Amino acid sequence: MLKTQYLQTGQASQMKSVSLSLIELQVVATAGIEKPVAYQLVRKSQFFIEWSVPTINLDTYIDFATELLSLERQLSRWKLNWSELWNSESER
Repeated sequence: MLKTQYLQTGQASQMKSVSLSLIELQVVATAGIEKPVAYQLVRKSQFFIEWSVPTINLDTYIDFATELLSLERQLSRWKLNWSELWNSESER
């Protein structure tokens, strides 16, 4: 349901959703509160990126799509070491 609603929005709205999700993650992580919420924001950001990339015109925005995929991989690496990262203020 969320995916369907997300994909019905325009690309600008989709990128805004990705940005807002990452900003929320930054705020929660910087404060060091709500570890489960932060983890869900990581996953939400991954979904948004995953759903957005196929809608990007790769002839025009290949570099942008590549950066988004790089970001999604970084989020995946964070999830692999989530407890360690979360417990270290400097890593968060």
